[in-house]
Amino acid sequence: MSVNWNQRATSSILHGALTNSKRPMCFVRGVYPTHLTRGNVNFVWDSNGKRYVDYICGLGSNMFGYANHEINQAVKAQLDRGTLYSLSSTLEVEAAEIIKEEVPFVRLLRFMKGGTAACNAAVKIARSVTKRNQILTEGYHGWGDEFVSISPPGLGIPPQSHISKLIDLEQISEETACVIVEPIITDFSKTRIEWLNQLKAKCNKVGAVLIFDEIITGFRWPSRTVSQYYGIQPDIICLGKCLGGGVDISIVGLNEKTSLVANELEWFVSGTFFGDNLGFAALKKVVELQRGKYNINKLWEQGHEFILRFNEAMSGAVYIEGYPTRGVFKAKDDLTKALFFQEACKAGLLFGPSFFYNYHHHEQDDFTLSTCKDIAVRIKSGMIKLEGEMPTTPFAQKIRST
Repeated sequence: MSVNWNQRATSSILHGALTNSKRPMCFVRGVYPTHLTRGNVNFVWDSNGKRYVDYICGLGSNMFGYANHEINQAVKAQLDRGTLYSLSSTLEVEAAEIIKEEVPFVRLLRFMKGGTAACNAAVKIARSVTKRNQILTEGYHGWGDEFVSISPPGLGIPPQSHISKLIDLEQISEETACVIVEPIITDFSKTRIEWLNQLKAKCNKVGAVLIFDEIITGFRWPSRTVSQYYGIQPDIICLGKCLGGGVDISIVGLNEKTSLVANELEWFVSGTFFGDNLGFAALKKVVELQRGKYNINKLWEQGHEFILRFNEAMSGAVYIEGYPTRGVFKAKDDLTKALFFQEACKAGLLFGPSFFYNYHHHEQDDFTLSTCKDIAVRIKSGMIKLEGEMPTTPFAQKIRST
């Protein structure tokens, strides 16, 4: 364990980490490393020099692996041309046009930084367009005040009276400004898709703006988005995570109908670093790679096969629930899952609450699966004892499970 780095972090950084789900309490404390020093392709190295096959993937941002050479080269080339100009750049226009080609129902868009910014902007635009206040939400949409206010602890936020969790479609009325959902978290069953169609129909009926938060699913799904794959187009879509190949960039994109109204209104969404050219350079390369040698359909085949083999190898002790490029770990109880995480970590596999599968993971499939099969045998035989503290559930997963 990286005790020294953890002590230094807790002495300097609020809560000891910059991202809630990276805090040591989210893992088996005393066994997991607390800090990493570098990453390359599928591997990360901790502060003691130990190497791990990483299935957390920077919380899903590294679908092409760490330090992808081609993305790095694009970013380095832009560094020499400057990162942030005093006026808008031609690069942001090119990047916007590329996104419109890849997600054709998007008419106009804004680039931003981080998924929270995109979701906050989407809600602000929706309220401006509808001249209504009520928000209904399902899933996790970042750390914006209104979203956090409806999930404990919600400290530091004044009472919010215009936002509620979406429990039933009957909640959606002519007072509803927008409904914002993660269209797919892990469930992509026929029942879920039918519900999304019903949701869209209800929003259309009452004039509410439908927002799909595809920060995670965007460009991780065949046809680029859940929206396009299933033909359920929202009024506003939020994109991010893997779009920058590890470089921060997010998008709020509007369909034609919403754009026509929003473009004439003076809502305020602005940020100095929204025009960061490094993000645009990375995005352009990411799309180029996905149009070429990095085939999302092939990745889905590989990810699907991995999950099948993993679940078979674990014999029910632990299993992955989700879609081929992203899932969550389930087990009969929290202790069993913690024992699995602990032994995987000791064996050089870095797993976390969420599972991500990237374009290079298949190169380690045999090692990972044989290691997991051995762990399952030892768990079932009672040979493993917990050597650290039980993990706690990250805030985002608490919201998604309630």
